[in-house]
Amino acid sequence: MLNWDLAYDYAAIYLLLIIIIWYFHEKRIPLASHRTFLVALAAVFVSTGLEIVSTKLAQMSGTEGNAGFWVTSTLQHLALNAIPLLFAYYVLQIVHINAKQMLHAKWMLALCGVVDVAALVTNPYTHWVYEAEGWQYTYDYGVLVLITVAIAAIVASSVVALHRVNHTLFAKAMVVLFHMLLVVLAVFLQLKTHVLLLNFVTATVCLTIYYYLQNPNAVIDTVTKQFNRRFFGEYLHTFFINEKPFGIVVVAMDDFKFINKTYGVENGDNLLRQIGAFMETLPFAKTVFRLGADQFCIVLYKDLDQIDAVAQTVHERFRHPWYSENQAGIMMSASICCVNCPTDASAYGQLIEVMDYSMSMAKRLQKGRITYAKDYDLGKIKQDKAFEKAVKQALDRDELMVYYQPIFSVEKGVYNSAEALVRLHDEELGWISPEDFIPIAERNGMIIEMGEVILDKVCRFIHDFKLAQTTVEYIEVNISPVQLMQQHFSDRVKQIMEKYDVRPNQINIEITETATISMADTVNANIMDLVQYGIKFSLDDYGSGYANIDYINHMPFSIIKLDKYIIWDAFKSTKAGITLKHTIGMLNELELHIVAEGVETAEMRDHLADIGCHFMQGWYYSKAVSDQDFIRLIEMQ
Repeated sequence: MLNWDLAYDYAAIYLLLIIIIWYFHEKRIPLASHRTFLVALAAVFVSTGLEIVSTKLAQMSGTEGNAGFWVTSTLQHLALNAIPLLFAYYVLQIVHINAKQMLHAKWMLALCGVVDVAALVTNPYTHWVYEAEGWQYTYDYGVLVLITVAIAAIVASSVVALHRVNHTLFAKAMVVLFHMLLVVLAVFLQLKTHVLLLNFVTATVCLTIYYYLQNPNAVIDTVTKQFNRRFFGEYLHTFFINEKPFGIVVVAMDDFKFINKTYGVENGDNLLRQIGAFMETLPFAKTVFRLGADQFCIVLYKDLDQIDAVAQTVHERFRHPWYSENQAGIMMSASICCVNCPTDASAYGQLIEVMDYSMSMAKRLQKGRITYAKDYDLGKIKQDKAFEKAVKQALDRDELMVYYQPIFSVEKGVYNSAEALVRLHDEELGWISPEDFIPIAERNGMIIEMGEVILDKVCRFIHDFKLAQTTVEYIEVNISPVQLMQQHFSDRVKQIMEKYDVRPNQINIEITETATISMADTVNANIMDLVQYGIKFSLDDYGSGYANIDYINHMPFSIIKLDKYIIWDAFKSTKAGITLKHTIGMLNELELHIVAEGVETAEMRDHLADIGCHFMQGWYYSKAVSDQDFIRLIEMQ
């Protein structure tokens, strides 16, 4: 006989109302699994509410001949038995099974539902599930059938989840299935203790699942209130697995760092919120994501023929000012790239590669305009993958080579240093240019290991060939900004040098102008630590990009390396020649050593020496050569 105390049911209603209020207060997540959760939540609410109503009816009028009681009780049990089926379906949705598998699952769950409905609808006449007479409320063997159906649905969905490769999705499924087992345990506990606690346990489970799996805050960008990059992959996975076509409009603001620097981060964030809100109002734009600091993405899946119109609308909006909170009109452009799937990309990983490559090309070649992924050489993505594989293989097999290009001292008339340059040869791809594989290594983080390998080889070369006994005073080593951002980079450099007894003045570190643009605390700390250790720094490729005398004034550079292109231009243009002459004069007045890169003729050598260059590097003297050839070159001078 059941205890008719409704305290647990009232507590369950309270919990359910909290979840429902939260759910409708937050941004709605556009996934089928989230809609299924909402239906399951409604089923728990209906089950709990009807249990309260049926209990009140039984208490007021008894159960015998009470049609109202039997109707509400039957509906309550129907809602209750729908809950495990709905959560089993929910599990199948969050592990992203394909359409064919989902169809089979729907048929199985529908069959379970038919069994539940048949048993419960006929129960008022057969009483083989439960019977209520007077104050007596007892379950019969039929309840075991319903419990078996619920457990079968849970076990079946568990088996499917176990076969999913994605560990994140599997973990989500296990959260749900574990809590469903708690519900099953609560069923047996209610049958044994006759306390109405099942709905309360189910409501508690809903609260836990909502917090861990349905919480919108986990998938929403805190600044713009648009969906974040984490949710982007989850959202699109269903499209790919079911081969549904969709379109993407990627919008990247041009030079957004300048906006933040000029107007402040607060106004920059307000601008991002305005842009996100504007994109939400666009017709045909189903979902808006913020993918990065300055990048948004609009997904279209029903009106793919409108992708051009959406892109054009966004482009037109960026031709007008955006207003900050202090009403300052901000003008900026945006590079827009349209991607169609599965035409341009047939998997999520491939889509990310296509988006990144297409947008980088758009910003480089067609900044501030509308572009299409199909117009770019997407085959380069495949090539980059091959290069990435070659780099990884070379690191694993210790096949990276270091070549040395000598640097000639005008004053001493000898080679007094050299630049270490990495070389890579692959069995299938042949020689791969550093301009191709180094950016790839920087993007995927392999540059950190590569940098250590190169420095190790350079230090071993200095030690084994006793360079201190030659005219070579130091070797220049190129360091990537990615390496400088590593917290213990300077310590690692010192460890490698000390391993080979290399003195600090035998290594000179080259960094580019790009590395000096955003001097993070870690970068600055690494540089200053190495300077104090005794290592000198060179500014490489000066004049190739963000040439700013402020960097030279405030950074501890000893050597400035003039980019080969400004050297070459000086011999083609009178204006460029004048610019070069005065640049060299300025650097000399600052008492900095100057290296001219790209010296290819005797004419260039003589002129550069006349206007004040201290050192020369280029093919006129020698191309980059192996360590053995470099030693022979030094010995022959």
